[in-house]
Amino acid sequence: MIGPAPGAPDQYRMVISSYIKQADNMTVVDTAQKDLVSLSIATYLSDPSDAVNVSVEFSRLPDGPNHVASETVNGVRKQLTIAIQNTNYQKM
Repeated sequence: MIGPAPGAPDQYRMVISSYIKQADNMTVVDTAQKDLVSLSIATYLSDPSDAVNVSVEFSRLPDGPNHVASETVNGVRKQLTIAIQNTNYQKM
């Protein structure tokens, strides 16, 4: 499915179902300027009851490229969450 993102008039989303495994999905949201905003993946390990959710948020540096600002991986049944925050980028 491709269409406008709900509640965000300048953003568009693309949802790909059964991308790798049966009944998983990946959603990509970008802007009209073709900047990635977010990426989310809902999948599972070996069994559909062993869900894994991945969320990635993108941000633009003031004078440069779009980059991954944060990512979260949540193993629901395993009760394991990994959160990564990318900050304090400096020009070298």
